[in-house]
Amino acid sequence: MTLLQLRSEDARVVYLATIYHLGRPGSETDPDTLQRHDLGLRPIHDELVPRLNQAVVEIDASPYQVVRLGEALLGLVNELKQFALSNGHSMVPRFSETVREFYPETADDPGAAMDLVQHPVMLRNRMSYALEQAQADVDRAREEAEVERKSRPRWWQFWKR
Repeated sequence: MTLLQLRSEDARVVYLATIYHLGRPGSETDPDTLQRHDLGLRPIHDELVPRLNQAVVEIDASPYQVVRLGEALLGLVNELKQFALSNGHSMVPRFSETVREFYPETADDPGAAMDLVQHPVMLRNRMSYALEQAQADVDRAREEAEVERKSRPRWWQFWKR
């Protein structure tokens, strides 16, 4: 587990990133089993909700969640640009309302969201070491699972049992 310590502004950016991530269809679906799983960003989102007004928010995240958070931050950058260019509209549920709630200046001037793009970029840059470590952990776990899967005999290879 990785302990993420987020300042209040960073916690809001992470919250927006989780809203963006959770608003995409299939974002919390396991690609192998096609079933919903609890390894995504939903637990981080739920943990952030009551603590958004704290000065520092600490969150435990698995390596997979850290990787997904890095991807969500990049998606947030694109969604903020789209929000600014589309005059304050977004196809992601609750995104527009949340941006206006956190950053009231975007209610009158949606183009002000372009000034917010730097926050997720800088946060992702500060998290670069944690992202690299998390990606290495995820890759190692996938390799171990693949080796274990290949070592099991197939159902039709009864002579190996």
